[in-house]
Amino acid sequence: MGKWPIEFVLVTVGYILAYTLTLGFVYPLQKIIFPENALLASLLFLPHGIRAISFFLFGIRAAIYLLPAHYLMWYISVHGADIGMDFFSPLVSVLGCLIGYLVFLSIKNVLPTNILEKGWISIVIIIVLSALFNSFGLSRLHFSIYDFNQLISYFLGDVLGGFICLIFAMYLWRILKNTKFR
Repeated sequence: MGKWPIEFVLVTVGYILAYTLTLGFVYPLQKIIFPENALLASLLFLPHGIRAISFFLFGIRAAIYLLPAHYLMWYISVHGADIGMDFFSPLVSVLGCLIGYLVFLSIKNVLPTNILEKGWISIVIIIVLSALFNSFGLSRLHFSIYDFNQLISYFLGDVLGGFICLIFAMYLWRILKNTKFR
């Protein structure tokens, strides 16, 4: 049967957990700290870390794994809730991250090999590149003219959320690696 069903489930569950944590904890906290902030973008979007890690681990297949989770969470959190997110937002996000990953693949040959030996540095590069393309795509989709504040909000939310998610994943991996299951 192959390993793709396990990869698909891991990516889907990871994305749903990160999105739920963002929607249930980060966003309410953001509204308390910045009550006047009516942005569409979370200033700490944890699912972006799942997207970057997925592309790092599974390559282009990650786009196929991520799209259903994106639309599921879009349907649960946006559909019928009078939130101004377009139906194509999940597709634009996945395509923006895919483009960021493809740019990473094209520039990784010119990067020093000692940088690429550390997987977390590659993931950080993917986080930043995919956040860049995601922020351009989403700000263009939601606003007729590029709104610089929204673009920066998307970018910073993705980058900061990606970093936090990566740090959490690294610590979780270390704990699981050092735990003996017998």
